[in-house]
Amino acid sequence: MFTIEISKLNPDGEWFEGEEPVATLGLDDPKVRLAEPIRYRMWAQPVSGRLVVKGEWSLAVGLECGRCADFFSTSLVDSSFLRDYEISGGVETVDVTPDIREDILLAMPAYPVCREACRGLCPHCGANLNGGTCSCPPPGGVHWGGLDGLKLK
Repeated sequence: MFTIEISKLNPDGEWFEGEEPVATLGLDDPKVRLAEPIRYRMWAQPVSGRLVVKGEWSLAVGLECGRCADFFSTSLVDSSFLRDYEISGGVETVDVTPDIREDILLAMPAYPVCREACRGLCPHCGANLNGGTCSCPPPGGVHWGGLDGLKLK
């Protein structure tokens, strides 16, 4: 995806900007739909035997809601990407792709929710409660009803 050739890099630094197919990231998860190519804008500069790469990336994704299981669209963005790489000892290229992939994985929410007011699924019939109520009895019901009459001293 994003490889920098050290011999062709301007010693004063250089901007790299573009789009890459998300397939190069190897993110295969049925709860994540990668909708667009990843966009990046990075500055790379050799400094004292190291290559400093900083910039930003963005990626449009569809995520499965952890409450209702519907997919929703959102964007993942990192405007403070910063890494450095060892380039002494004859290193010819630096592949930034694994670090961008790691950054994307860290940017994904652990428990994605389509909206804060999402009502989720009925625990009995599995109906999506965002579309209305179902015909199941309300939670609690007779299972815990015996505790209503319990008297503790």
